[in-house]
Amino acid sequence: MKRIFVISWFYPPLNSSEAVLTAKLLKYSQFNYDVFTQGRSEAWSYGNESELPGCENQRRIEAQSCAPKPWADEAVRYFSAHREEYDIVMTRSMPPECHLAGLRIKKRFPRIKWIASFGDPIRRNPYEIISGELWSPYSNRNPINKNRRLLFRLSPIRAARNLLWTARHGGAVWRRLTLLALESNTLRLADRLIFNNDSQLRYMAGSSDCTAKSVIVPHCFDPALYPKLASNRAKDKIRFVYLGQLNAIRTAQPLLQAIRALKDEMPDLPDRAEFQFIGELPDADLATILRLEIIDTVKVRKPVAYLQSLSEMANADWLLHIDGNVGTVSEENIFFAGKLADYFGARKPILAMTMTKGSSADCLRRAGALVLGYSVNEIKQALYQILYRARQPQMHEDCLRSFSAKQSAAILDEQVVKPLL
Repeated sequence: MKRIFVISWFYPPLNSSEAVLTAKLLKYSQFNYDVFTQGRSEAWSYGNESELPGCENQRRIEAQSCAPKPWADEAVRYFSAHREEYDIVMTRSMPPECHLAGLRIKKRFPRIKWIASFGDPIRRNPYEIISGELWSPYSNRNPINKNRRLLFRLSPIRAARNLLWTARHGGAVWRRLTLLALESNTLRLADRLIFNNDSQLRYMAGSSDCTAKSVIVPHCFDPALYPKLASNRAKDKIRFVYLGQLNAIRTAQPLLQAIRALKDEMPDLPDRAEFQFIGELPDADLATILRLEIIDTVKVRKPVAYLQSLSEMANADWLLHIDGNVGTVSEENIFFAGKLADYFGARKPILAMTMTKGSSADCLRRAGALVLGYSVNEIKQALYQILYRARQPQMHEDCLRSFSAKQSAAILDEQVVKPLL
């Protein structure tokens, strides 16, 4: 088979979740890949220092463009000039411009096989809806208002505010409509659709005609990348470690408040536990750490390179996982963080705060993790059981192993060779 042309804005050495997920997945595939990417913009990443070993079946093609739209144009031009070298195109978003390039290639070369892989939804991303980036908070069509009373829906004041918001945010409305068309056309025209979890598939494609060409390829970990031995650190404290980015929606607030509440009851908490956040925290979380006076227990560190992050996981006693609460938009959590697969590969106990429903919570439970909601009291009680009653769950190896890169690559390879519908 010819080499497969992959369009991915994120790719090592960029240090981002999508970059390392792409490299890990393709590494264990039986096919060879040319990855069209870029190395000039570090936006939405933690820098440019995460080259991964063992990716000999992948050839990196770096674009000259450093903005998504001209980069997508360049991807289309490159493919058009090298059309005879490929018979399969794979596009991986985010950003959505990856699929824009795939859409244009498919229209120009209809016989090419197009595999479109989604990291997040494009047209109805819950984070964008809740934050108000693209949707008017006064619109009856905004999902966050779906359960509002009839009085709100019929209110002339609401209608006036919605018109004013729309007039002032024409760019956001145009962007929303553009993303709607892009996702709809991608779902319709791509020959294969890849999602990373069942909840995401149901949210994006469950009610459409494209489920027959959809497949779940789970996020994965590469066992070859973890350190062979953990460092010999002093075990005087139980170390809880969170790696990654938090924001106003995906926030550590309930956990921080639980730490403060437990410290009020157990003054020796700083001698027993240390909570490390390695990555970027929003200002509100940083302010809460200071306001609650828990800096003796909670430590914040700057982001680290990917391989270093695996070392941090291997040296943790517990790994912390936090999902954003998107319940106002979706009844289940549709996101499955790429970092969670790496947590599984580290084989350490996981304390997770997430929505009750969703593939993320289901997989965590099957793996043996301690799965909680966002209740401060529930989190406090769980921490008490861990720190003062030595609670230690047993992680389930059969579930953890199902997220290995070899398993996910085998699913991908099956889709590569599978005939078109």
